[in-house]
Amino acid sequence: MRILKEREAEMKAVVARLQSATDPLDVDEAVTTTAPLYKQLLNSYAEDQATQDAIYYLGEALRRDVIDLDCYLKHVRSLSRKQFQLRATMIKCRAKGNMAG
Repeated sequence: MRILKEREAEMKAVVARLQSATDPLDVDEAVTTTAPLYKQLLNSYAEDQATQDAIYYLGEALRRDVIDLDCYLKHVRSLSRKQFQLRATMIKCRAKGNMAG
């Protein structure tokens, strides 16, 4: 019981310290990489996933008749070109870093 109460006191102290911190947590700095190549790979992957989400929501907007077909095709073509370049970058990064996939 004594150890449990000590741990609980430690946790409360940490929570209080985190809540009183004046500098906000920077989410971009929460995940760090050890090499520039890994940072480039991580950024390309994140941007690829965001592009995939944008394409999905454009499809949903077209399905609900929020946008017309010409607007949809124009934006999807642009996003697809960007996504192709991002995926090519990821392939090159993996090859350069001797990573599988």
